[in-house]
Amino acid sequence: MHRHNALFQLFWMTAGEGKLIGEDMAGGVFSAPCAIFIPPGAAHGFHFARGSEGVVATVLADRLALPRASDRAFSTYFTQSRIVPMGNDTAGEGTHLERLFFQLLEEHGKASVLGRDLLLDMHVSEILLRLARAGVRVSSSEPQGRSNSDSRRLLALETLIATHFREHHPIAFYAEKIGVSVAQLNRIARREAGTSVSRLLARRLIDAARRDLVFTPTPVQAIAYSLGFQDPAYFNRFFRRQTGTTPGAYRETQRRRLAS
Repeated sequence: MHRHNALFQLFWMTAGEGKLIGEDMAGGVFSAPCAIFIPPGAAHGFHFARGSEGVVATVLADRLALPRASDRAFSTYFTQSRIVPMGNDTAGEGTHLERLFFQLLEEHGKASVLGRDLLLDMHVSEILLRLARAGVRVSSSEPQGRSNSDSRRLLALETLIATHFREHHPIAFYAEKIGVSVAQLNRIARREAGTSVSRLLARRLIDAARRDLVFTPTPVQAIAYSLGFQDPAYFNRFFRRQTGTTPGAYRETQRRRLAS
């Protein structure tokens, strides 16, 4: 088995069958047509039958932020590996998913085309939402009211963080923008996202740092400044505290993995 700490994976099986083995599931047999989701950091392995075919997308973990924030049920859904069979596709979600996976594959091949990255993000977001829609049943008996209000506040928080995370504002800045106290905002974050506001901010900074370290030639010092750190040495300590390794070591390890 292996894991991708800063990446998640999406699979669309067009032919064949196999078995998924992972830490967060006892092992799942799958057969085409089906979709498979592997979250960041989940240890997993596959046994594919001969003749199996499909499409796989490996995506940076920060692309999960918006789908997770859009709905409480989606946030829970994307915490573990999923197999979504599409053999009895009465709602037509499998048809949409297959089309989106092949559009994603086609767009990925257009390396120098204007707007490519934006379209890739759009395709990934729609795949995630349709996958969750196909796999999640939201109970009609779930309390609404405060839960829906808190979900909207979390979405607002995620949007604000995506806009301002490089500015290193205190939590009070976000609480004021949303119209709640710092304590209330932290309670909402823990209830809806399972973590604190400060952790959400740190996660967003780390995701951006990981992306730049792996996919750009930008020096570590310049990445630190671009993320709002006035002292590159502090950025190194922050990165190591959050990930267990230095930015330089992370860049080297991840590029070696991608090359292999």
